Amino acid sequence: MIEVTCAIIRNDEGKVLVVRRGPGMGNAGKWEFPGGKVKSGESQEDCIIREIHEELGIDIILSGVLEPVEHDYGDKFIKLYPFICDTLATRLFLTEHDDHRWLVPEELLDVNLSAADVPVARYYASRFSPVATYVDTGIRDESFAQASDEELTNALLRITTTHEINMIAEQAAVDPLLVSQLVNISLSGDKKSGFRASWPLSKVVDINAEITLPFVCRMIDSLPGISNESVQRAFMRVIMKNDMSAIPASHHGKLVDYCFVQLRSASSTIAARAYAMEILGKMCGLYPEMTEEVLATININLYEASAGIKAQAKKVFSRLMKQQKQQ
Repeated sequence: MIEVTCAIIRNDEGKVLVVRRGPGMGNAGKWEFPGGKVKSGESQEDCIIREIHEELGIDIILSGVLEPVEHDYGDKFIKLYPFICDTLATRLFLTEHDDHRWLVPEELLDVNLSAADVPVARYYASRFSPVATYVDTGIRDESFAQASDEELTNALLRITTTHEINMIAEQAAVDPLLVSQLVNISLSGDKKSGFRASWPLSKVVDINAEITLPFVCRMIDSLPGISNESVQRAFMRVIMKNDMSAIPASHHGKLVDYCFVQLRSASSTIAARAYAMEILGKMCGLYPEMTEEVLATININLYEASAGIKAQAKKVFSRLMKQQKQQ
């Protein structure tokens, strides 16, 4: 029996993600919940987090589990462990699948799902709805004004839904001290609390980018030493969303060098490479003389990277080519 995990990933609207298996995969053309095989010595929880990073390039919060499903495909017998997950991500980087959809629970059975996913979809659609997916931990009623770093960390560790992440982000969007604490906790070295703190930071920049600007230099200085991929992604996203001309010139060189390293390294994550392209593309507006080097580096990603990165590379490449012609 092969142990496999899958993720029922919900967005802010309560819609659920399904992905279509690409031409090179078994059951090509079938839709499924993303996930994959549990490696030897790996927990099911670690497996689903790893698989979602590898397949989609996004972060998830594990919010619940469903009963496992056993299915015989003829050539293999699997036991599927479904996890209910939440995400703040709005952009996916498909590395294996060739399409995706966000569906309300009632629509899950309208697509041609892989056989093992059908009972998972049926059960989820019968028990959950977009308006009743949250677990009340009391966090949504808290105010974090003047909370200590320890109190905030404990609150972050109690989070189970994106609703609570959004609530913290909304408070931080008008409270520079809270933004500072989230940065501190992100850099604390503790993987779990860093992961939780970096999520609302990613959301704050969508609400009020200006409030994050005073912290951008610290983020740039910290990036080379960050081993937590969630924190790296969050910091790069915050930097990308800011106006490059508002970032002190003293940090432009550091930022450009770091982004080139991410694009040229085969070990860089999908999200890091995508954000690096966007940042370098924006920097070319300030330093047109670096456009040729950026184009050459992005061009390599057009031929050697995954499908998700290729799509992002084409977008930035096309924009820079247009800018170059206008100069």
